[in-house]
Amino acid sequence: MIGEFFAPPSTTHLNTHMNYLILTPDGVGSTILQRLLTMAFYLENYPVQNTHELTDGIELKDGITIKNYDLKYSQSLGEIANILQEQEQTTLVSRLAKYHLDNRKDPTTDCQDFYKFLNTRFERKIMCERENIFEYAMSWSIRNRSGLNNLYDKEDRDIVSQVTEVDEDYFLMKCQQYVKYTEWVEHNFTDVETVSYENMIKDSDAVMHKLTGYENTFTDKIGLPLSSLLANEYNFLKNKSESNLSKKELKALVRYKQTCTDMLNKKITINVPLKSTTLTDKKNQIKNFDVCLDKFHTFAKNHNRIDQSKATYDFWNEEHVC
Repeated sequence: MIGEFFAPPSTTHLNTHMNYLILTPDGVGSTILQRLLTMAFYLENYPVQNTHELTDGIELKDGITIKNYDLKYSQSLGEIANILQEQEQTTLVSRLAKYHLDNRKDPTTDCQDFYKFLNTRFERKIMCERENIFEYAMSWSIRNRSGLNNLYDKEDRDIVSQVTEVDEDYFLMKCQQYVKYTEWVEHNFTDVETVSYENMIKDSDAVMHKLTGYENTFTDKIGLPLSSLLANEYNFLKNKSESNLSKKELKALVRYKQTCTDMLNKKITINVPLKSTTLTDKKNQIKNFDVCLDKFHTFAKNHNRIDQSKATYDFWNEEHVC
């Protein structure tokens, strides 16, 4: 019986470590949030492990849950729960993406048991969201046309910048998927906190303080606030030959990137995609941008939880695009 895999974690563990479960539809900054959370603990010399997605391959190595992509969907949800149950002495930062559960097609009862286990095993459940759902769907639509799910260097960004039109049916499908994601979280998880992509990028230090309890980690350990590091990383990659970073900013950025590399080499975390484009970039780049915007407003009228007023707001440049 699958239920035998879902014994609650011990009280001792609950009093010792705090585990984080990141809920996502993908494309809302969940991978970046995992890295930043993991890095904050790492910089504070606190034992931490980022398993990334739970349902497409994890394994136990030396008492620590780590990623194993080779396993893909070969493990049952009960087997995954067993591995998580054995984890000791290290804080987990893990992700659960709805689309993986959709792809796996596990029996409904197994999914329900798994969600109940996760609600107990992970003390902090964080729902990643987008304030601007229009931009979320537009970003996915550009990715779809470019053939790149994520960007890792300037060459990838150049490929994305060549997309001039998006599939409007695909765009509306992503809007619908986002709504289904919010319903999935609401129906299956308790005591959920929300972190928006926009706040995570622009008010990064406050978000890290709230989630970890550590204050000024990146300023103290790297040399600049996290929000400045993320902005400098984006601007440096976008305009590499024209970078106006000061020596202090460049030194901190190098230290930040080296820390990312150190965590990768120690297999504490995985590689993380870079920010792609701003809403202003999308407006200037996509010729059917306005058509998609009209379709978004029509779609949103049937979903009261969607704030349509943010559809044209470029949070990165802090201005409306139209």
